Amino acid sequence: MREVRLSAFAGTALAGIALTGAALLASGSTTLAADLPAPPPVYEPAPPPVAIGGGWYLRGDVGVTKQHLRSLTQKEFDERDIAAGNTIDFLKQSFDPAATIGVGVGYQFNNWLRGDITGEYRTRSRFTATERVVQPDGSTDNAVNFFDASKTEWVGLANAYLDLGTWGGLTPYVGAGIGFARVRIGHFRDINLDPSNGTIATAPAGTRTNFAWALHTGFAYQFSDSMMIDVGYRYLNMGKGQTGGPPRCITSGCPTPITKSPWEFNNLHSHDIRVGLRWMLDAPKASPAYWDEPAIRKY
Repeated sequence: MREVRLSAFAGTALAGIALTGAALLASGSTTLAADLPAPPPVYEPAPPPVAIGGGWYLRGDVGVTKQHLRSLTQKEFDERDIAAGNTIDFLKQSFDPAATIGVGVGYQFNNWLRGDITGEYRTRSRFTATERVVQPDGSTDNAVNFFDASKTEWVGLANAYLDLGTWGGLTPYVGAGIGFARVRIGHFRDINLDPSNGTIATAPAGTRTNFAWALHTGFAYQFSDSMMIDVGYRYLNMGKGQTGGPPRCITSGCPTPITKSPWEFNNLHSHDIRVGLRWMLDAPKASPAYWDEPAIRKY
């Protein structure tokens, strides 16, 4: 009987020890789990901004011009001189510098291709020239003329550009454009410089619209998310300008041949330096910043 009681007591004791150990293990597991840091929160990145209309931009430019022409001609006068065996020699032909003021709208198709449509006004430039008519015997008696006129233009171009990469915020580019030039010639005078019997002829103002084309090169610098400064050179060919009619003498002693043709300014072209701003209408907006939680917490 005593052995049976000892066996029962021993079994009860072992069961108590097992339960106590299980409780201690469970308590220890809970304590260890509580000591581990919570996993860092996961933040989903903000969706990219949706650009309505793509890469549209506006531009404005100002510049200065150095203009030239190939020749100044008048049909009847030139034919008369050639028939007489004379040679026409221009000692000087030049335009004063003028300013350009332009605006435009464009589209950035991708990182390397863009295009725009521009319109500009080119301010008045004074033209002066000195002509010498050399006779067959080499003399130039009473055959030196001074010309004086003014010129302005409206120019519209459709342009395409290749952006050649960006280094340090600078983006060089090349481009080309086609369009029209509306050239106005005014205040035309033809003054014969004969000291004994000088004559003066004038011609009415005239306007002519021509095909125009341009070549561009330069660089842009982006100084904010939406603004770029553009510095460029442009060669612009504007075609022909002409007076509004033939010359008319306003003094006595003018040559007798009747003329029907205007004075023509042939192959007008210009070297332009321009500075402008481009405003990107769909510049990307800055995304909100997120910071990860620290991997280990200290209490």
